[in-house]
Amino acid sequence: MLRLNQAVSLSFLAVLALVLAGCGDGKKTELLVKTGASGKTGDAGAAKAGDGSLERVKKAEVLKWGADPSGGAPFVYFDDKDTSKIIGFEMDIMEKLATHAGYKSEMSKGDWDNLPDLLLAKRVDVIVNGYEITEERKNAVSFSEPYYVYEQQLTVRAEDKDKYKSLDDLKGKKVGTLKNAEANNVLKEAGWIKDLIMEHPDSQSPYEDLILKRTDAVLQESIIAEFYAGKDQKLYNIPKTFSSGQYGVMVRLEDKALLDNVNRILRVMKENGELAAIYKKWGIWTERQKEIGIKEGAK
Repeated sequence: MLRLNQAVSLSFLAVLALVLAGCGDGKKTELLVKTGASGKTGDAGAAKAGDGSLERVKKAEVLKWGADPSGGAPFVYFDDKDTSKIIGFEMDIMEKLATHAGYKSEMSKGDWDNLPDLLLAKRVDVIVNGYEITEERKNAVSFSEPYYVYEQQLTVRAEDKDKYKSLDDLKGKKVGTLKNAEANNVLKEAGWIKDLIMEHPDSQSPYEDLILKRTDAVLQESIIAEFYAGKDQKLYNIPKTFSSGQYGVMVRLEDKALLDNVNRILRVMKENGELAAIYKKWGIWTERQKEIGIKEGAK
């Protein structure tokens, strides 16, 4: 899902190389990551991993998580009615997760495609911002069990809705995407060359460029397409979605105790209807969420 890459110093890259020395496959970090006794949910047995990550968060009484609110709806974004306020379905998820765990939730802002760098530099504990779970990324970071099932959706100009009805119809055309999002891999696998994939720093600007006729289509997850293009009469979301995947909480490889705790709380939220309630509140509930164990309930 958001912002422009910032220059990374050589010294910082050296630190990252040391952090990832144990990954074993020799690939660069940027390629891998970017392209209860207390009565609190999940406390019982979490310390068995012995890495100190959960104790660190408990001691601080705050879970620091990274996200990019700039052009990042409906995940995390600035409220149009009050731009000093950040809202979104992932804000709701993290507030609930922190409540279950018994500590506070504190968001740290960063450019979307640089958020993994914040994690590896230990400036945040986790990343929660629509990061797709991929095997390539799992070489450098760990992911929680999935909390949402997404699907890709194409958007074209309304005037072209009879001309373009599928990805095949757009072969040889420029398609806008979010930089380093999974949509780019979908396009590459479908035969798109680099020059025809127009990457953007956030999720909103691809639709702005489409209206200005700088591109012929946009490919992003359907919940993004609905938010930014669904009510715009100049744009048209092609109804058929495809190339499904899953979002997960991103955690450092070594932070196994923290990951275990996050997973236990997510399971509770899936089982008791809290996740389903959040998704219905934001209009992003689909029956496919049941595939990852999310149940509809009273909450």
